[in-house]
Amino acid sequence: MKYLVDSNIIIYHLNQESIATNFLRKHYHEIAISQITFIEVLSFEFSQEVEKDVRELLATFKILDITQGIANQAIENRRHKKIKIPDNIIVATAMVHDLVLVTRNEKDFKIFDMEMLNPFSLN
Repeated sequence: MKYLVDSNIIIYHLNQESIATNFLRKHYHEIAISQITFIEVLSFEFSQEVEKDVRELLATFKILDITQGIANQAIENRRHKKIKIPDNIIVATAMVHDLVLVTRNEKDFKIFDMEMLNPFSLN
């Protein structure tokens, strides 16, 4: 695994944004998602057919559970930076697993010293 993909990239893909789709297709074998991303994406209202497709898409990625190590990193992050809990867990997951965070929402994560990639800024 090389990348931890944030929820917004998956949502852009589902909304047929070609940049997100191309990134996911090119790197699918190197992508993981946080359990939080799994929850956030599936919290949207989909028809049964679309939800089935979304679940199949998410199943192609390694889904990283929230471990005690991730919880501890999130606690440490929160002590030093103001960040929403779901975003914090995503950041902590990337940190613990030493993954590049792929997101279009750089402003919420730039407070952390970690590698990020915004596929939309590559074009």
